[in-house]
Amino acid sequence: LIGGGYEKVYEIGPRFRNEGISDEHLPEHMAMEFYWAYADYNDGMEFIKELFRFVAQEVYGTQKFTMRGFEVDLAKDWEKIDYVKLMREKTGLDVLNPNDEKIKEVLKSYKIRLPVYSTSRAIDHIWKELRKEIAGPAFIVGEPKALSPLAKSDPQNSLITQRFHPILAGSEQGNAFSELNDPVDQLARFREQQSLRESGDAEAQFLDIDFVEMLEYGMPPT
Repeated sequence: LIGGGYEKVYEIGPRFRNEGISDEHLPEHMAMEFYWAYADYNDGMEFIKELFRFVAQEVYGTQKFTMRGFEVDLAKDWEKIDYVKLMREKTGLDVLNPNDEKIKEVLKSYKIRLPVYSTSRAIDHIWKELRKEIAGPAFIVGEPKALSPLAKSDPQNSLITQRFHPILAGSEQGNAFSELNDPVDQLARFREQQSLRESGDAEAQFLDIDFVEMLEYGMPPT
C-alpha cells in the first residue's frame, strides 16, 4: 500500500508466531503495526507517547500504574536511554566492537544459555536481562545495526540505527524504527540474516526478496 502511494497505513489484528511462552510472549496475540511516510523514528516516539497516554486515560482513567513492582507514570517525560552506553556501563561490553570471549563471560554471569551461539543473539539476550531493571516510561535508542536488520542507519554513526523500543516496567512494549529504504543495503542485510538462520539462529530474519523489490519500486517515502 505504501508502494502504491498511501502515506499512512496501519493494521490491528491477530498474529501467530511459533515461539515459546513467557510473561512477555504469547504465540497468538493482537498487534498494531503502521507505516508513516515522510516521518522518522523521532516522529514515531512522539506518536507512541501520545498513543499510550491516550489509551491509558480512556481505558483506565489514569496515567499512573504499579507494574512488576515499578511505579510507572506515563504523563512524565519519557527518558531516552542509549543502548551502547547502557551495555558498557552495566557489563563492560563494547557492543560496537564485540569480543566473543568477554560476551561469553557475561552470559555465564547471567546464567544465560543459548542453543546456538552467535554474537548478535548473545548481545540481545544480555540486553533482555538489563532491561528488567528499567522502570520507564523510557525509549531505548541507538541499537547496533547488527541487531536491527530492517532499520535505517544513523547518519552520524553507521554502526547504530534509528530504532527504538518503548520500555515499561522492565518490558519492551513495541519495536519501531526509521524504515530502511535503500534496497541495496536491505538486500545485503537480509543475506547476512539468512546466513545466520542457515547456521542455526532461529530468530534471524528470512530473506524477503519481495520486500526488497517493493523498496526498489515505491517505498522511499517511508
